Amino acid sequence: MTETRTFAVDITGEQVEAAVAGGLFGAFQGGLLLQLWNPDAIREIGATVGMASLNGGWLALFGYGVLFGVPFSAVVSGSADTLVTTFTALSRRNAVLEKLLDPLLSRSPLGATLFALGQGYGILVGLLFWSLFVPGWLAVLGHSTATPVFDPVALFSWATYGGMMGLVYGLIRDH
Repeated sequence: MTETRTFAVDITGEQVEAAVAGGLFGAFQGGLLLQLWNPDAIREIGATVGMASLNGGWLALFGYGVLFGVPFSAVVSGSADTLVTTFTALSRRNAVLEKLLDPLLSRSPLGATLFALGQGYGILVGLLFWSLFVPGWLAVLGHSTATPVFDPVALFSWATYGGMMGLVYGLIRDH
């Protein structure tokens, strides 16, 4: 006898809107850092969709920002209360963290929590997308890549993307 299991994610329209807004804002912030560091990095992102220019790279980056924002929303949507409670409890264990984070947590507990989680998510996206997908896909398309596979500045840019995406998502969901 075979048992069929389904995986369902219940995402509301508001959560999708927050994910889109967060993804766009995070992509803008992360993209600024990428472009300041290396304009060819933006062109390489555009080359993954056949538009190897700065304009094409920015369009592709905004698309990827939204694309990566929706799974983040799906993961955190069902466990937001638990995440906030855990993050708040952890910040209360250390007097310095409590003093630093208490004003943030009192204004937007979800925003502060998802900012922190978003940075980790951004690093994961950077490792998987930037370090694996982009060079691999560009090689398949016959493009050479000037960007190193593992680049700390690019990972910082993707961490910025994730943090800003999580912050905006959390702020929208909190209010």
